[in-house]
Amino acid sequence: MTPEERRRLENKARFWNDRIQSVTSDAALAQVCFDRARAAARLAQRGGDARAMHDLAALLATWAEQREAAEIRRHAS
Repeated sequence: MTPEERRRLENKARFWNDRIQSVTSDAALAQVCFDRARAAARLAQRGGDARAMHDLAALLATWAEQREAAEIRRHAS
């Protein structure tokens, strides 16, 4: 990794870590993490990964399906 790449990566990490440290609720934390994932997917798309946003959507859909199924099981018992 070049010094310039390392500096950019450190700046990006600092930016997101500062945002995460400033949240005051779980909902705000989820929003920051979603924003980070969306930004990473957009960057990947600009870099030529046409499936990046689709892959992110698939991960989110899988997570949501798991939570929904758990909620249904909780209410069924």
